Amino acid sequence: MPETGNLMERPEEMGPDGQAAGAANAPFCRVPSAEFYRALVDNAGDILTILDRDAVILYQSPAGAKVLGSPPEEIIGQPVEKYIHPDDLERVTRSFMECVAKPGSEVVEQMRLAHKDGSWRRVEARGRNLFHDSNIAGVLCVSRDITETYRLEYQLREAEQLARFGHWRWVKGEPAPQWSRGVARILGLNEDQLPAGGDWYEHLVHPDDRDELLSRFLDAFETHEPINCVTRFRCGQGDYRYIKTYAYAESDAFSEIGALVGLAEDVHEEIEAEEALKASEAKYRLMTEQASDIVAHYDANARVIFISPAAEIILGRAPEEFIGKPISEEHVHPADFPRARDAFIQCTLRGEPVQVDYRFRHRDGHYIWLETTLRGAVDGEGRRTKEVIGVTRDISERKRYEMELLEARERAEAASRTKSRFLANMSHELRTPLNAIIGFSEILRMQMFGEIGHPRYAEYAQLINESGALLLDLISDILDMSKIEAGKYELHTEELDAGTLIEACVRLMRGRAEEQNIQLIKKISCEAGGAIIADERAVKQILLNLLSNSVKFTPAEGVITVEVIASEDEIRFSVADTGRGIPADQIDRLGQPFEQIATDAALAKEGTGLGLALVRSLAELHGGTMMIESELGQGTKVTITLPKVPPCAVNEKSAASSVAERAAPRRAAK
Repeated sequence: MPETGNLMERPEEMGPDGQAAGAANAPFCRVPSAEFYRALVDNAGDILTILDRDAVILYQSPAGAKVLGSPPEEIIGQPVEKYIHPDDLERVTRSFMECVAKPGSEVVEQMRLAHKDGSWRRVEARGRNLFHDSNIAGVLCVSRDITETYRLEYQLREAEQLARFGHWRWVKGEPAPQWSRGVARILGLNEDQLPAGGDWYEHLVHPDDRDELLSRFLDAFETHEPINCVTRFRCGQGDYRYIKTYAYAESDAFSEIGALVGLAEDVHEEIEAEEALKASEAKYRLMTEQASDIVAHYDANARVIFISPAAEIILGRAPEEFIGKPISEEHVHPADFPRARDAFIQCTLRGEPVQVDYRFRHRDGHYIWLETTLRGAVDGEGRRTKEVIGVTRDISERKRYEMELLEARERAEAASRTKSRFLANMSHELRTPLNAIIGFSEILRMQMFGEIGHPRYAEYAQLINESGALLLDLISDILDMSKIEAGKYELHTEELDAGTLIEACVRLMRGRAEEQNIQLIKKISCEAGGAIIADERAVKQILLNLLSNSVKFTPAEGVITVEVIASEDEIRFSVADTGRGIPADQIDRLGQPFEQIATDAALAKEGTGLGLALVRSLAELHGGTMMIESELGQGTKVTITLPKVPPCAVNEKSAASSVAERAAPRRAAK
């Protein structure tokens, strides 16, 4: 292997082209010496390497030590594959063999070479076959360290991927820009799919944006002005994305523009969000401006930031009159201002929705009723602020209706009180003559003081007696109903036995039932204790009304069953008959005053329709309920459920404790 220094030695009398130094064509040139060439090689930044046919290093310039960390004497004589990264070796070896096979050929490769410290350095090597040159007699490689350049390019590619931008460069005179991988990624294309012809903008740019973008590019080539614009570029799927373009002119040494260099940033989501926000703002502004209610925005001191045009329609005042001013006692009725102010303060402090009604002075001087719903405002991130949003509507008509309704209610209540007082006062006057009529007619009917003559007189006395009794019952029902409606009916509770109550009522009604050939059955199940705290007269009235109805509407040969069932806390009374029943769609009408159900005229019976209404009302006074079950053609069952101790008797401790004491032995026995 030749010595390193011999490669650069030339006779001092010879020029670089091999001619004699004294040739006639070189009187003005100083002939470089061998030391001159050696100094050039030693101080060059690029690495000079000579390889033989087996890729063994014959020569390495001193620049290699700076890049690879090893001096030339440690590298010369080593195969170059020893330093090449395994992933690059096959490719580089193939290029080297192609270069060796063809004299004068050149190859360019990028590869990673091992540094002495174990790291890898990236180099770009240009190799040339110079085996025909006896001074070289090998492949001359000129290599340049591109590690830092590659790192910056890698970081740029990473940044493009993460930040969704790409770069491009359009050389003046070239038909199209040179696009980076980042631009292709943004558009969802491969790099080879990006157009390279002069009509590139027709393929990539939205038709509505082409003229503007191309005009900006052409102007930048002439004016040096930077470009900053947003246009729509076509993506791989055929849709368009908003791309923001930043570009500037690149000048040469003569201040001539040689190229445009730019960045393409994907701002599609941002633009769409901005457009959606603008559309939303426009929609809400339209809704606010067209709304019949007043929409207002207040600061923490009740100063108006915004108020909708409806203020002029409702209040007779232009919105500009309110902006920047607080709502004060000058506008709100003095009697309502404290309430409105407190509602606003509550909303600002707690952020809770508050509703308040008040009177507001119209421009023409009269007051109108307003209802305002206040709600704490939130910022763009959903955090509550001290500002308030208010929605206000005119409720003057509603207030007028409310006042009319209140007046009508007061008139109705006054009329009801008058009626109740009238009925209460008339009770004695009505019952006294009726009692006399009933009493004297009974004397005549029984002929207590001797015969009255013609038999028809006895019949007439009987009719007078029955009619008087019916009228007395009717008056009693009306008076009781009036007392209940007026809240004047008083229960006189005492301890009663449910079984005894049933026995007494059945005994009273048995005669009427037998007259119509109706079987009357009673069932008593009071194992849990039949004691109850109730008003005896009221409970008997309930049971007798139910039994009377059943007798009225049950045909001959029918059956009426009276049953009482006691549980721990309540007692159920039920009266079931085998009468004609009630249509299902009319059951809900029963229990209302003066309501009667009759399928036809033949079934209509005497009465006022107060019986079941009284039953329901008396049961509810005891804290109980009434339930009606009926099937047309099968019969009807009415169930009354009463608590053993009604709410009105809770404080009557003696009665309640008595029931508990009587019920305890039975529960213990069970």
